Amino acid sequence: MALIQEIKVPLLAVNDTSLTVVEMNFTTGSAVKKGDLLMVFETSKTTYDVEAETDGYIQYYCEAGQDYEVNEVVAKIFEQESEIQKTIVSPALAKPEKSTTAVPVVADLIETAVWEGDTLFSSDAFRLLESSGLNHAIFAGRDFVSKGDIEELLGISEKKAVKNKPAENKSVAPATTVKVKTTLPIDHSKVIVEKLSSNKKREIEYLSEVQSTGLTSTINTVIETEGIFTYINPSLKYLKNSLLPVILYETGRLLQKFPLLNAYYTGESIAVYKNINVGFAIDIDKGLKVLKVTDTSSRSVAEIEDSIMELSNSYLDESLKIEDLIDVSFTITDLSSEGVAFFRPLVNMMNSAILGVSAIDEKLQRCTLSLTFDHRVTEGKYVAQFLKELKDRLQSYQSKHHSNLNLQITCSKCFKTLGEDLADTGFVKCITPSGSEGYLCQSCLKGF
Repeated sequence: MALIQEIKVPLLAVNDTSLTVVEMNFTTGSAVKKGDLLMVFETSKTTYDVEAETDGYIQYYCEAGQDYEVNEVVAKIFEQESEIQKTIVSPALAKPEKSTTAVPVVADLIETAVWEGDTLFSSDAFRLLESSGLNHAIFAGRDFVSKGDIEELLGISEKKAVKNKPAENKSVAPATTVKVKTTLPIDHSKVIVEKLSSNKKREIEYLSEVQSTGLTSTINTVIETEGIFTYINPSLKYLKNSLLPVILYETGRLLQKFPLLNAYYTGESIAVYKNINVGFAIDIDKGLKVLKVTDTSSRSVAEIEDSIMELSNSYLDESLKIEDLIDVSFTITDLSSEGVAFFRPLVNMMNSAILGVSAIDEKLQRCTLSLTFDHRVTEGKYVAQFLKELKDRLQSYQSKHHSNLNLQITCSKCFKTLGEDLADTGFVKCITPSGSEGYLCQSCLKGF
């Protein structure tokens, strides 16, 4: 048999131990040419295209919409069409044997039998089938069975192999424990059931990783924002009246002093990231993503603003690269545009903390910062110190802290000084009728 290409699930990011097949552009037995798009994987962050490396005939071992583990074989390309369907089937499955094992009612789970050839099982499906004691004959009429098919049949969400202590009877196989789904009843007359997207499934998995321990806490602090944009806005080109660029800038620098917030719990130890890559969460109808501002601690405010805009545009254009999404060491989620007073953000997998930014209360001129952290990595006092320093840094941008700077600058039209300007928004630089440089206050600029 001339196997000329074997396609396995790739490892695209450390968080993605399984990927979803979202597109299959051929059917088993089809002729493919070098460069043809064979299939598309979806990760928690982006999509990944698989192309044919050579001409041949394709054999799929997967189904669209199903998840497959990293390194699992999902397709092969053979040299000759006659070699398709000659894939080796496990001897245990080649000849059905009678089984006394009780089998659940599966009439509503098994598709109509239309396949007349041998049923192929993925390696993970075969292992789960054997450990659960199910009879493979219940899948008769299926051309391919994935791990997800068997999990659906069993009603389980997760399986974990448990190594037993050496038994006296060596023929006893290692035990397998099955974690049963916690599901709520569904009355189809009262509700419409919608399938979870792959992104949402992974979001649940990754956010549950830390929260499920019950060892997270959130500490809040209030930032006084009166006059803060008078000093910040001149440094910004696109995101005026937004705290996000400055918060990213100050957080990146501050994490050098608080490395435990730039780390994660491994299960046995604490891993501290060597680089500071602060990510910001974004969700504009294209799924929740965390976009990475690389080497945040060495960037200026202007450079960080440029990165935010470039990454956001790539997100909207669906042109993000894997490197834009991986190795985020600390996360900021900014809900200031949503008008929320404050909220409790959830720590992501392989992070020890996340900072939430709430909306500015225009009447009280303040906003709330909320930092959720993993107690397995650090403690409340450490986080409180971080928040206090971050608060002090942000409030140092308030105009009152720069009141002695250039207050004698005069409007070239009404001759009001900058110190006398009650609007607290600053003057605009201009060219006077005489051709010299000057300034206009906001009132004169607007014509009243």
